[in-house]
Amino acid sequence: MNDEAPLSRADQVRLYLATVQARMDPDQFRVLGRLVTGSVGLLTSRSDEIGIDIRAEDQVHLTPEVTDEFLVVMSILATGRMVQQVVDLGDGAATVLDTDAAADAVKVQEIREWTAEQRLRRGEADAVLRGIVDAPQT
Repeated sequence: MNDEAPLSRADQVRLYLATVQARMDPDQFRVLGRLVTGSVGLLTSRSDEIGIDIRAEDQVHLTPEVTDEFLVVMSILATGRMVQQVVDLGDGAATVLDTDAAADAVKVQEIREWTAEQRLRRGEADAVLRGIVDAPQT
């Protein structure tokens, strides 16, 4: 019988970040840390003055790898599960799925198609709104 208590979500994130730090470029890890700290601050604060501070000179370090790791950390916080996979949805979009869902090619394709449809609808809605804004005032 296993007498060990399960890790809290905070401990899971700390453990995961320790493994990421061991393999990630230090500048990228610093940016990831700012994203995580800022996001947790946004989630736990009632203040409008909390934000995510990514300096202009750090933008070069905000790579797809950093973004993917950020998604995983937020997923751990949301679900309490450490076994997941980042799935590319196309056009720069990604999501985090549990390993079973990520291995289901049909399910992943359904998610990709749904996401593409949502992007198309948002684009159409944005075009309509731009038309309204740009319409001559009478």
